Amino acid sequence: MSPLTFNIIRQSTQLSARRGTVVMSPVAATGQSSTSEKDSVIDASAKRVMETPGCFMYSVKGSVPHFTPDTLRLQGFGGVNVSIEHILQDHQPAGLEKWPFTLSKFLNFQDFILLCDIRDSSRYSKVPYNSDRYVSMMTHQGVRQLTLEEYLKVVRVYEPDIVAAFADSISDLDHTELGKLIGPEPGAKRVKKSVDRSLKWLDQILKERQGFDTIAEERAKEEEAKMNRKKNKQHQGTKDNGAVEQIEKETKALDLDSTKAVQAKPTLKPWTGVSVFAHVVGAQNEQERIRSAQETAKRQEVDGFIIDTNTLLGSKDEVLRLLKVSIDHLPKEKPRLVYGMQAPEDVLKSIALGADLFDTTYPYQLTEDGKASLYNFGANSTVSSLINKESNSSSKRWINLWDDEHQDKFVPLLEGCECYACKGGRHTRAYINHLLRAHEMLATVLLMSHNMYQYSKFFANVRQSIQDGTFEQYSTSFIETFGTEPERTGEVHPAQLILEAALSKRNRLDGEGDEDTEAINAAAIAAELKKKEKEQMRQARREKLKEEGLRIQAEKRRLQSEQRQEKEVVSQMP
Repeated sequence: MSPLTFNIIRQSTQLSARRGTVVMSPVAATGQSSTSEKDSVIDASAKRVMETPGCFMYSVKGSVPHFTPDTLRLQGFGGVNVSIEHILQDHQPAGLEKWPFTLSKFLNFQDFILLCDIRDSSRYSKVPYNSDRYVSMMTHQGVRQLTLEEYLKVVRVYEPDIVAAFADSISDLDHTELGKLIGPEPGAKRVKKSVDRSLKWLDQILKERQGFDTIAEERAKEEEAKMNRKKNKQHQGTKDNGAVEQIEKETKALDLDSTKAVQAKPTLKPWTGVSVFAHVVGAQNEQERIRSAQETAKRQEVDGFIIDTNTLLGSKDEVLRLLKVSIDHLPKEKPRLVYGMQAPEDVLKSIALGADLFDTTYPYQLTEDGKASLYNFGANSTVSSLINKESNSSSKRWINLWDDEHQDKFVPLLEGCECYACKGGRHTRAYINHLLRAHEMLATVLLMSHNMYQYSKFFANVRQSIQDGTFEQYSTSFIETFGTEPERTGEVHPAQLILEAALSKRNRLDGEGDEDTEAINAAAIAAELKKKEKEQMRQARREKLKEEGLRIQAEKRRLQSEQRQEKEVVSQMP
């Protein structure tokens, strides 16, 4: 039995939104400690809890960006998400068995619930196709194929609290470039194969968790299949059909006997202290997403579900529709983790559909762009009075600290905020603007502290609104007040571009060139304008392709509806 339990505290009467807790107990029901002997120094009586709706903190290479251990623990989140592709070295898993501790202790995350997934949860990056034997992932040294056997070795050594199952995730995004289709989208057969492959791997992982060596079992089956093919070839020319049939029966019986022998008893040490979350796949195919959700839900040993909307192509409404299709066929008594829904209004819509867990990619991206959050959720969901009406920012939900207008604003990032950066008025907008332009690391530390605090406060208010029965009312008010998040295009602020150009010049070996600062600034601004123009053209093409894709999908649905109606008419004819 898994040490993870999910408790629903309050279910919304109007929507599928619910409030609950994810609890990781240190001792499983079997009496085995879910905390490894490697980490025996940890208090075995402690329980780690995440409130839902809530977040796993997004990490890069095993570290939550811009945080030290002390500032990390000031945040209101109870879990961390670590990607295997970020931390696995080229020579590993060889040598991992010599590790004297678990991944939680190695990363100093013992007091958090640690989730370990294969791919980066913040985005979908194109990689070569997966196969029956491996999953492709993007490491710091390029693309790598991770086999199921390697994955299982990594899990046994890392011993995270929760591990995401091996999954064959495919996407229509693999066939686009700059928003333009460059090849045929995955066909129904390819999508079906991805679902079948993911379910097969999930069954193997669940059996491995109980101590069965499924890799040895699969190898035994392959050897038997080879022997059967050889015997069939030897008797291929035999005219006696009865003899051939007898040989086939004997080989099938031999195959079944060998499989039973392998499955007779566990041969490995179980790792029941690790909970398993299964991916729901199916790309854009609605029927396959339903099948994936239903079949995955039948595996009672699965502790939770992951739905990655980063892999879905189309408008936000279309993505939310496919998310709902998946969630509607999952059991209510287990948690659902959603990737890709990052902006607050998308989180609210996902919670209304029944999502429980997310990640903190959104505050991380704001910090990387030099922005500070201003939004708030609940009864006092109003735009901050400190927002300058003449501000260059078109968003009411954040300010960009790179903007010149903040150079002489000696006020907190957000009045009344209790985060490390704002509390007591110790750090002002002018100071953080100076730190950014001076290329000081403290700038991103302060911004990350503020953005993460605001995100955790947002989720705390969401949980309270579900408890009070005001979630739907406040969600509507939030979207009316703060609008929607502008699409993140990767555009760099001109001031940041000028700084990077100056740093590049300083760091060059031939940095004593004749170019003066004005020339560098002019070139940087020209490059930025050219980049912005290209991005606008790309965005226009993306919108056009989205509209065309939605039109084609609507036409397909119309034709399917007409065909069904024709069949019904024909069936009713005498």
